[in-house]
Amino acid sequence: MEREIQSTKLKVRQLVITGMLSAISIFLGLTGLGFIKIPPVQATIMHIPVIIGAIIEGPIVGAFIGLCFGLFSMYQAFTAPTPTSFIFWNPIIALLPRILIGVVSYYSYIFMKKAINKNAKVSGITVILLFSFMLYLVFRTFFGTVQSTIIGALVFIILLGLFFKFNVSEKNWVLTIGTASIFGTLANTIGVLSLVHLIYIERFANVIKISPDKAGKFIIGIGITNGIPEALISAIITMPVVIAVLKIRK
Repeated sequence: MEREIQSTKLKVRQLVITGMLSAISIFLGLTGLGFIKIPPVQATIMHIPVIIGAIIEGPIVGAFIGLCFGLFSMYQAFTAPTPTSFIFWNPIIALLPRILIGVVSYYSYIFMKKAINKNAKVSGITVILLFSFMLYLVFRTFFGTVQSTIIGALVFIILLGLFFKFNVSEKNWVLTIGTASIFGTLANTIGVLSLVHLIYIERFANVIKISPDKAGKFIIGIGITNGIPEALISAIITMPVVIAVLKIRK
């Protein structure tokens, strides 16, 4: 009887969290608050509720919130069309990558927890290298290789210093949640752009008025200039929110 009550409470909690985070994602889209301008790009944070839900409540909850996010993307594409809205008229592109955000975020989180238990230092240095390299790719798009390398190296040194100053608990939070946020975001970016390339490359090239041969490089450029900043921003925003929720539950 007691187990049934606990199971019911869990299901109710998951339904409440799913509805709340789905509503937040839609609210961010409707109000325009889900977009952060980082000249010369505009990063979206509409996927962050999906990542938070997945880490807190698991892959099913995360996938469902991602589904709601995807359905809203389709709604926006039909009700406020732009030259490239045809991309999100396709439910495969609009829904599948959004659903994968929750799944990838959760299993990245679990994978990092296991990796940290085996060797926290190696896991930490690996994540910092990944973070620094992502920044290098972003800056290289706008600046020279030398300047970008210097920036990436400085970021790596600073983060490495901070990492060794953190206590064990803080390291675990940052590594697990930060990694889950980054990979969850990249799952969406890579998923959408890969499907666009696979299904609509010629139509997409015609809309942006470039040759299909150059469209592939253009799509990769979008992934670097938009996807990587979105991944880094999602990690920065998601970490304090998830840490606060998990601490309250303890």
